[in-house]
Amino acid sequence: MAGDQRHRAQLAADMKRLEKQLRRLCQDRLRSADAKRLRVLDLACGECFEAEMLQRVLRQLAEENHGREQSLDVEFVGADIREREISRAAERCGAGRQGVDYRFLVKDGQKLSQDADLEEDFDVVFVRHQNYYLGGKEWHELFEQSLDKLAPEGKLVITSYFDHEHELAKGAIEKVGGDLIEDIANREARALATKGKHVDKRLAMFRRRE
Repeated sequence: MAGDQRHRAQLAADMKRLEKQLRRLCQDRLRSADAKRLRVLDLACGECFEAEMLQRVLRQLAEENHGREQSLDVEFVGADIREREISRAAERCGAGRQGVDYRFLVKDGQKLSQDADLEEDFDVVFVRHQNYYLGGKEWHELFEQSLDKLAPEGKLVITSYFDHEHELAKGAIEKVGGDLIEDIANREARALATKGKHVDKRLAMFRRRE
């Protein structure tokens, strides 16, 4: 029980730190293609512990950029190839409430272009803790299709555990058509047991190259 409580406390603290960095990265940079709705795609999301925080922060930032004249609804889609994790995310978040619609789908991030039920024109595509080390070719395909899912002014946002892996991912995204907008380091990131590994250690934002 004590271990579970400690784990929940760590997750909550990680979310607060990630929220702070997202605000820093995304401030004045988010707009919705639809005047009434913000569309967010969270790829390789696992159990998607960041879902509530992510949609709330992105909506607030987009509303600020629209001058707070109207509240935006949020369509939040979480996708992962692992069915068990997606089921847990869906159970925890439910269908949504207060202007937020959640959908959690079992999808292969390398085959997004083949999914007729996953539309394009997302305002934000988010990839947390990409694992470029585990398969460069696969991540190239996921990044390329992530960019293809963006609305014209949409943004791709990634976070990384490691500095070197982050640099590799940045290079891969630029190679498949992404332009780097900003790259930041999370100086407050929680260190993990593996040397050099931290929770959301680095963040970067990209746009699709014209």
